[in-house]
Amino acid sequence: MPRRHRDRDVLWWMHESGLWAQRYDEVDDLDRARRLPSPQLAGGAEVDLNTLTAAGVELVGRLAAVRDGWALFSGGLRNVCSLADLKANRMLAGFDEWAGLTDRVVLEPTRVPDRPRLRLDLHGGEIGTIVWATGFRPDYSWLDVPVVDEKGRLRHDGGVTGVPGLYALGLPVLRRRRSTFLHGIEDDARYVVDHLVRTLSGTFDQSVSEAR
Repeated sequence: MPRRHRDRDVLWWMHESGLWAQRYDEVDDLDRARRLPSPQLAGGAEVDLNTLTAAGVELVGRLAAVRDGWALFSGGLRNVCSLADLKANRMLAGFDEWAGLTDRVVLEPTRVPDRPRLRLDLHGGEIGTIVWATGFRPDYSWLDVPVVDEKGRLRHDGGVTGVPGLYALGLPVLRRRRSTFLHGIEDDARYVVDHLVRTLSGTFDQSVSEAR
């Protein structure tokens, strides 16, 4: 995502347009939404892939394997970048529609090499530094209760698991799109605490809790 859109920080647009406030039960494909990474942003400067390319960085696909001294890369770089461009432009168009603006801002397409390299000789001297930025996945193997699915993901409905008294907070799109951000956990925490208190007292009512 661009850092700024129409002279405002893109995070302002996400907040004011209501995108981050969207509830989990309003999302078309909740499972997919929970698996998507957060939008990638830089600090005060634009550091998108085109900026890096202009600075001499060579783009390749995802590292797939290291074999016999060669780094092997996925051949899906162009598709990944095209889908990312499509999603970013769609999001900006949504901001403009919310603001009642009819002229559209279209981002410059990501410049991908005509034939991205699929392998690199690790003994060829082209690499001097490696920075691992592999991301992370949660590990629930320590939970000795049946709340994890076959893919190792926590089963829950808006933070409420199937085990009485076991709740979750801070997970992607837990109850709203902003659930993983500091300013987004408050609504989730209020619901979870309310659910816990009402469950213990035997007075929990889904409709009442959601209205608060």
